[in-house]
Amino acid sequence: MFRQRRRFGKKSSGSPPAKGILVITIILFLFFIMLSIWIIDKGIQPTLMEIAEMKTDEFATRAINSAVQFAEDYSFEELVEISYDEAGHPAVYSYNPVIMNEIYRGATERVEEFFLYVNRGEPYEFDYPLEEIPEYSGAVDSRAEQDPTLVEIPLGQVTRNTVLANLGPKIPVNLEVIGSVRTNFKRETEDFGINGAWLSLYLQIEADVQIIIPFTTEVHTVSKEIYIDGGAIMSKVPDFYGGDGGGPSIAIPKEDLNNNE
Repeated sequence: MFRQRRRFGKKSSGSPPAKGILVITIILFLFFIMLSIWIIDKGIQPTLMEIAEMKTDEFATRAINSAVQFAEDYSFEELVEISYDEAGHPAVYSYNPVIMNEIYRGATERVEEFFLYVNRGEPYEFDYPLEEIPEYSGAVDSRAEQDPTLVEIPLGQVTRNTVLANLGPKIPVNLEVIGSVRTNFKRETEDFGINGAWLSLYLQIEADVQIIIPFTTEVHTVSKEIYIDGGAIMSKVPDFYGGDGGGPSIAIPKEDLNNNE
């Protein structure tokens, strides 16, 4: 008997299973999403770094300016205590420690309060506002006008093309601000007239601001010297006056003084 030979041929290739197609689709979808995020990240990185540098200087300057109005409210009479002799002439002067501590504490708190408002995303409200604060309607555009830590970068910045730079939706980026402040007093004394002195008092403020973003950790320092007030203290004019020591001393006879009196 003859056995029937079996023919082994290639099986016809059918369509791949739906499960495999779904897995491949998900993998490709995630890959392109990650690639898009990477491209956008690299595209907006230079712009974001420039904005961060400008914002650090802006926040430091505005923080110092918030203390200027407070320090300028004090007068020379409040800052300096003068003791007089029996004839009514100034004998000894000293700076009022209570007032100086009040200025020091108030100016420091003003700057720290400014940084607190900024981190909350709220506009700092001055006692004498320079402009009306815009109302927040809840939209991203309105929030960007009110929140100084929120910046919006057009998606067209990714192309690095001048024509396309302002096109596309805006990507909101939140900036985290860290700030510190140092305050100190500076006193200056200058000769004023004959046996007189002109006293000037300044408040020196240094603000360090750091904006935390993934690309930079640089700290910017802005310093400013605020003139608080000044005044003259005139003591008794002496009988002998030699000026700066370059010429002979001039004496006024007491008889002439008595006759003039």
